[in-house]
Amino acid sequence: MKQVTKFYLASFLKNQIYFVPIIVLFFQDLSLNYTQIFWVFTIGSAFAFLIEIPTGLIADTYGNRRSIIISKFLIFISFIFFGSAQGFIGIMLANLVYELGKSFRSGTETAYVYNYLNFDKEAPRYTKVKINQKFYARISESLAALLGGFVAYRLGFSAVFFLAAIPALINFIQTLTWTKLPSEEKREEPSLSFKKQISFIKDAFSSLRQNKMARRVILNISVFSTAFVALDKFIQPYMKMSGLNLQDFGTVYAVFLIIVAFVVKFAARLEEKWGGVKIMNYTTYLAFVPLVFLALGANSVFMIALFFLVLIIDNFRSPVANTLFHDNISSDKRATMGSILELFKSVNNLWFLPFIGYLADIYSIKIAILIIAIFLLLGGTFFLLKEEKTQVVADLN
Repeated sequence: MKQVTKFYLASFLKNQIYFVPIIVLFFQDLSLNYTQIFWVFTIGSAFAFLIEIPTGLIADTYGNRRSIIISKFLIFISFIFFGSAQGFIGIMLANLVYELGKSFRSGTETAYVYNYLNFDKEAPRYTKVKINQKFYARISESLAALLGGFVAYRLGFSAVFFLAAIPALINFIQTLTWTKLPSEEKREEPSLSFKKQISFIKDAFSSLRQNKMARRVILNISVFSTAFVALDKFIQPYMKMSGLNLQDFGTVYAVFLIIVAFVVKFAARLEEKWGGVKIMNYTTYLAFVPLVFLALGANSVFMIALFFLVLIIDNFRSPVANTLFHDNISSDKRATMGSILELFKSVNNLWFLPFIGYLADIYSIKIAILIIAIFLLLGGTFFLLKEEKTQVVADLN
């Protein structure tokens, strides 16, 4: 099996997460309120904040492939923990294991893909591969959502997580077969002293201070990501408020995720026509509009489509943003800089998520969504990207 095909398989298996349509309802079934639910994700973000740089540094020192293997195993274990959880503490512990797994993957997997495609001269363009990965991911997620809603209705919420552990284990096993790049071979006996860690981190942040474009791309991505993470927690409660039956949740998710999969295929064409900067700027304002309608409109089954419109926009901009990010950073710090990107996301999540959860409990979901819309508009405008000549730094090191 060719390595690029393995990337697509990994994207498919990674998104066989059958709990997507019911996870917030699962938390509520364990008697968690919105404040507690958002604290689960906030504590997870705080943990991610602490470990993002060390895990990115480990990847750059010991090799991206090894880091990805650790990630896939930890995520498999986290699904077992979620399925076994009985309350707030159990959910929180499961989420911490999941965040640890994500931190070993964040920035690292995209760095490995980018480096492999540079290594294999016959491989497709990075943007094309990322778009195809998104396509297979959304197709996979749509199928998983369809099955997940049915399993939750028939067997209960916990069974969904145990089911998700099966493809997660397969994904871990298939990652063991990934190609070891020449850069990975050089790291058989690495040295990871404390001084080296500090020096490497300082160097990475120094590069970021000198690279205005990379800095603004990171801040722009982090604002959009935080807004979407907060909004995502309200999709299922809103569907329930609108009178949709639990057994239909998976069908709704599946339909819209299939639409997402095909829409995202057009991202490469528009990137070539408009450029990544314009797409990122336009999609920020485009996402603001449905949020305002959700906040000010009446509850209805038809309004659920607006949540998924934002999901479409998020998936459409993601591969473009990813390419713009990697095009503006140095190849030898790619995983570490990816972790810095995740760190900025975590910083935003630390203050924004508990604030939004508090608003939803004290006032309403609609007020919380309105604040999310305002945050997206102000943050996207403040960190608006400007058309600049891309800094091609990957080949200079």
